[in-house]
Amino acid sequence: MKEIIYKGKKVKAIIEVNFYSGGGSKLKATAGEYKALNEFIKNNNNNVQFIWITDGKGWNTAKNPLKESFDRGVIILNLKMVKDGLLKRIILG
Repeated sequence: MKEIIYKGKKVKAIIEVNFYSGGGSKLKATAGEYKALNEFIKNNNNNVQFIWITDGKGWNTAKNPLKESFDRGVIILNLKMVKDGLLKRIILG
């Protein structure tokens, strides 16, 4: 797990990065924590975005928690999306 705080001219972001090679309850708990963190950030600081970069085969067994976080407004990217420049587009506008 890696936390990154980015402060640009247009966007401020808290970026969480992790990778799961196996399934388990940790993925579900993490998704719930990040959903709550995203809500907290939105309610307390409108000019900060929470971005979650996550990947790995572990998510094949825990798709529902990931979907729930996405449905609640968490920006979720996988490594291919980052490689394809989506994170850069979000950060730079």
